[in-house]
Amino acid sequence: MFVLFTHYQTTPLEQWVEALFIQHGITAPGHLTMAHLAAKLNIWVYTMDMSSMAVEKNGLFSINVDRRLSAKEQWEDFLHELCHVLRHSGNQMVMPDRYVDWQEQDATNFQLYAAMPLAMLKKLALPEQKNEMIALLSEEFQVTYRLAEARIVQIQRRVLQGIMDQEYQRLTESQFTRYSPANWSDSTRAIMNKLEQLKQKGASVDG
Repeated sequence: MFVLFTHYQTTPLEQWVEALFIQHGITAPGHLTMAHLAAKLNIWVYTMDMSSMAVEKNGLFSINVDRRLSAKEQWEDFLHELCHVLRHSGNQMVMPDRYVDWQEQDATNFQLYAAMPLAMLKKLALPEQKNEMIALLSEEFQVTYRLAEARIVQIQRRVLQGIMDQEYQRLTESQFTRYSPANWSDSTRAIMNKLEQLKQKGASVDG
């Protein structure tokens, strides 16, 4: 299903996630579990009846996952907190709101990329209907319908952006070609030569 991704543009964060997974041999949906990622990344994971959170103590990292959530929700919470462990530092309680918002948005994007990595998505035979795509991703990657739909919408948006960027580049290049000196008419060339002469004369006077 490479056609769907022909114009898809990855972000630096998505490239970072893909490289991280390749580095640790995380290459198949079966590798996407809390136990497997925690072992690969040397992070202790436990569950309690409290909100999911990442904790750092003496340079060691752990993640508590709210065990009151469903299995799919626990997995998604784990990925969100994993981003904080891998990419963020500091206590959000004393951070400026704007920086906290950035960290949370970063973690939300990381969650999408890590839950349904591009390299794995490209190997799937995705159906044409959006609702069928969502159902397939939810089952294949063991994520909620909400997250699967968010990834599909994100992909569609990126593909559209890629098409628009390509069209803009094509139009820009065609305009450049049209106004290239090689395509000037004799009258245009004469006018431009005259303007250049006046410009050089003016420059010598100013000097």
